[in-house]
Amino acid sequence: MRYATGKYPIEKINNNLYQVLAEWPIERIKDPQGVREWLGCDSAFKHNQRGVYLFCNKIEEAQIIE
Repeated sequence: MRYATGKYPIEKINNNLYQVLAEWPIERIKDPQGVREWLGCDSAFKHNQRGVYLFCNKIEEAQIIE
């Protein structure tokens, strides 16, 4: 499932925040690196407990807007 622009959930992975662009079942993905490149994201994670790959962009710096 690919998330709509502006509706990306945020996940904490290894003490870093990531914006999840897409999430697909492990059995549907044969080439995770190819999907990562196709989506234009910088990271792909295999989440065995949920049975999915997460395709993400790392959030480098967060700003509080007041």
